[in-house]
Amino acid sequence: MDGHLKLERVQAVLQEFSVEIAEEYRGNLVKHDRKASGGLLNSISVTVETSGTVVEVRMRLEEYWKYVEEGTRPHWPPRSAILRWIEVKPVIPRPDQRGRIPTPKQLAFLISRKIARVGTKGSKDLESAKQSVMDRFRARLEEALGRDAQEYFIRIVRD
Repeated sequence: MDGHLKLERVQAVLQEFSVEIAEEYRGNLVKHDRKASGGLLNSISVTVETSGTVVEVRMRLEEYWKYVEEGTRPHWPPRSAILRWIEVKPVIPRPDQRGRIPTPKQLAFLISRKIARVGTKGSKDLESAKQSVMDRFRARLEEALGRDAQEYFIRIVRD
């Protein structure tokens, strides 16, 4: 007798869940114009990992995802990072009251100063994707778990 609870149905549903959450997160990033260099967007990968009766959906992302998702407190960001972001995005500077257009370095300073004063606002794109997909998958996950458990108990009783 194989006395282990197999979670094959749960794994199958979570596999679909993982694909959908990655797709929805990518869609949110694009829809809300948070793709800049595409580094975060292209780094999204998901796997379903199983160890005994633990089944996990793991998402791998660029390390800076948490700053995009959660925002930041006021701080002085590295000027080089802001300059790269201005070039990649691209950020188009607007003229000031006198009609002067800031250079990229000046623009980087202005953006850095704003971040130093108020921080950055989080996007919550991943949280939104997770919630949306979970709402659609909750019933399927519950059913899969119930069927896997039922199969397990039937095996125990038969043996």
